[in-house]
Amino acid sequence: MPSVSLTKNENSIRKNIRKAFSCAAKVVWNFLPKFIYNNISIERLNLALTRACNINCVFCPYQFANSEEKIHMPERTFEKILSGIKKSKFCEVMLSPDIGEPLLAPNFIDKVKRLRQSGVKLIELTTNSSLFHKVGIEAMLREGPDKINISFPGFDEKMYERICRAPFYQQTKANILDILRTNQKMGRPKEINLWLRGDMEANCLINLPEMKKVKELANEIQCMSEVDNFGGIIKKEVLTEGLKVQSIKPSITKRPCVILFGLTIHPDGNIHLCPCRNIVSDPALHIGNIQKTDLFTAHLKINEVLKAWAGGNIPEICKKCSMYCDPAEAVLGRFKRIAARNLFNKWYF
Repeated sequence: MPSVSLTKNENSIRKNIRKAFSCAAKVVWNFLPKFIYNNISIERLNLALTRACNINCVFCPYQFANSEEKIHMPERTFEKILSGIKKSKFCEVMLSPDIGEPLLAPNFIDKVKRLRQSGVKLIELTTNSSLFHKVGIEAMLREGPDKINISFPGFDEKMYERICRAPFYQQTKANILDILRTNQKMGRPKEINLWLRGDMEANCLINLPEMKKVKELANEIQCMSEVDNFGGIIKKEVLTEGLKVQSIKPSITKRPCVILFGLTIHPDGNIHLCPCRNIVSDPALHIGNIQKTDLFTAHLKINEVLKAWAGGNIPEICKKCSMYCDPAEAVLGRFKRIAARNLFNKWYF
């Protein structure tokens, strides 16, 4: 969703270098070696341990999901994924694609530990934070994901209730403050970011009393400026006053959206592209099922979608999406990650 960072100020020189590199990449895109922006190694896997959620945010398409979609991933499917990860040398895992609250998944911390044991180097989580107390704050900080993104309307109970449509404000507030303070006491073992999703102006959200301490303890604070329509699923009438649908749609080019460069696995084992807006499991972005297709083979199939896009055959769901990310703008960062990974592999494998 469109957002503004309230804590991270990028160095102007670095920003200008990235901008210049992006402009150059757009000009010479057709001549760039494909390994710079796509490769056969599994760099990032998006894993939905569950698509169930305990809140019902007005800006989230979860409210329109079918009941059969709101399930936990069976152990058999998770074991198959672990087996696939073990065959790769480098992997990042994001535990929050599409919809659902990951902490509802049975034995969440145990699953995180097993992902690490399988060879995963970085685990990221986005959560509504209402269940930290049940999982255990110290367990989250000792053995949980490396990067924790908290999606939260803001420190106002009435606003929380009208946006999340759930009675968990006081517990969620306590959880957020507790995990930030405990993380500080433990030497900040985790990166914890706060994503404000309220219907107040940013300057009001950031100046609520609790935010004084949060600004000292969180790694980054972002404030949602507009609500994405998720391909037309979210309309103005379902939103609270103060929330508005994204007004500007990015221009889609023949450079395939960078969000398609990784695999997403749902609880039913189906493998899709786009962990971000492919809520409806579009057939054009369906790769296979983990019970029949291994991760390496599935990842190779990404090239088919990218090639079709570059040839002008853009999936219908992508044509309507307002979250298109031009890969030329991410080439510099991706090149740095590939170089770092190659050095890592050289040293450790």
